[in-house]
Amino acid sequence: TMKKIILLIVFTAFMSCETKTLEVNTQVGKSFYGDQNELFAGNMDYAKTTIDVLKAYADGNFDLIMENMADTVRFFPDKGGELVTLVNPFNDFLASMQEPYDSLTRGAYNVTSITAGLEGSSTIISVPFTEIRYLKDGSVEKERVFERFIFNPEGKIARVNKWTAELD
Repeated sequence: TMKKIILLIVFTAFMSCETKTLEVNTQVGKSFYGDQNELFAGNMDYAKTTIDVLKAYADGNFDLIMENMADTVRFFPDKGGELVTLVNPFNDFLASMQEPYDSLTRGAYNVTSITAGLEGSSTIISVPFTEIRYLKDGSVEKERVFERFIFNPEGKIARVNKWTAELD
């Protein structure tokens, strides 16, 4: 009986303990630009939005892209080296980029999200992918692409940087 009482006390003590889950956003990177140089894991909802935007571009769904863009978007293209400022909506600009193609496909490898973690800071989404473009003349172009999408504090894409390399 004494064993049963001790077991009952120990069992009650264990059952009354609460498990607390504490989320800690640990540093995942470092920035060498600006005042805040610690980078933390960012919002994965923005990562999902970025993948949706990549797919929408391939599908020609420019309205979905515009829904996720800020009023003004700065685009740094892979060729030409000149920053382009676009005012939403810029469907015509996107359509002109696709003009030589019958269709294109995009296959993302992964997506990452980082932020400075401060109130009012941007979130940077990075995504490498393969793009295969089927031209109207019947030829095919393949590229490895790396794009960074910068989401402003309001959750809209305010900048896109693009880098490409040929893929055999």
